[in-house]
Amino acid sequence: MSVTILDVAKVAGVSKATVSRAFTNPEKVKPQTLQKILEVAKELNYSPNAIARAMKTNRTGNIGFIVYAEQKPIISNPFYALVLEAVIETANKIGYSLFISTDQDITLPTGEIMLQKKVDGVILASQIDSKTVLTFRKNKVPVVLLNNYMDLDGLHCVINDEYYGAHQVVEHLVRRGHKRIGILSGRYNPFICNHRYNAYVDVLKENGIELNYDYVHSVEPNFQDVYAAVKNLLIQKQRPTALFCNSDMIAIYAMKALIREGVKIPDDIAVAGFDDNYYCTVVEPELTSVHVDREMMGTAAVNILHKLMCGEEVEEKTVITKPKLIIRGST
Repeated sequence: MSVTILDVAKVAGVSKATVSRAFTNPEKVKPQTLQKILEVAKELNYSPNAIARAMKTNRTGNIGFIVYAEQKPIISNPFYALVLEAVIETANKIGYSLFISTDQDITLPTGEIMLQKKVDGVILASQIDSKTVLTFRKNKVPVVLLNNYMDLDGLHCVINDEYYGAHQVVEHLVRRGHKRIGILSGRYNPFICNHRYNAYVDVLKENGIELNYDYVHSVEPNFQDVYAAVKNLLIQKQRPTALFCNSDMIAIYAMKALIREGVKIPDDIAVAGFDDNYYCTVVEPELTSVHVDREMMGTAAVNILHKLMCGEEVEEKTVITKPKLIIRGST
């Protein structure tokens, strides 16, 4: 792997801006610092031409990762923590630093660093609106959309096959003999929620099961809202025997609510989630869920962005990862 300006800066103990000046305007660098940089560059076999190319093309060595503000804190978010790990690791391998922010942050003065071409490209994750996408593209900053889809010309997206995953888990519940299946749909990204809900409806139809709208609840992803929905389901004349929750956190809140109401899982009501986050094996019974390859999504997003930043053609507009049903004790 080729040595980057970041490598030279790190070993020399200076900023990459100082390394850049050492090769482009050496008279502006202290002699002792200049000598140190040149020695490190020679030791690492780093070519000054790399600096010149970077200056000529106005490359910064930075990429941005921007997520929907409601997903904060990103680092502990059960879904985006793994995505972010893959993004950071892949970016580091190709010599890029990472700015992490939210869609709200870039509307603030501190967000101007990205809009003023201080990044070579951005990954926009989750429920980002088209205005944000168009703002970056107007500033000629390459964009990759992650975990969301927009039908914009030339926009590259990395998504999970939401419909397929939801179809798998609801079909599993039907095969287990359930005909009264409820759904708790967290108010997340509409692209994701709509595909998962449509799969739920289609599986019922395919199996000759009538859709009961009393079993359908849209909830905020918090315990209070989920608990209220669960209690509503339990007072139905014929309450559901299974629940499909469109995220693991909704499912875990639902399990807690059911246990408080004296309901046995899965004997009385089976529960299934989506995403397969690390909480699935912490709760008891362990949660049946749909595994999403978040590491692959993060890696693919960086690799596509890198090609776009290098001016390469990327033929595949949309990369779709395939989920997998993981059956555990909750169903």
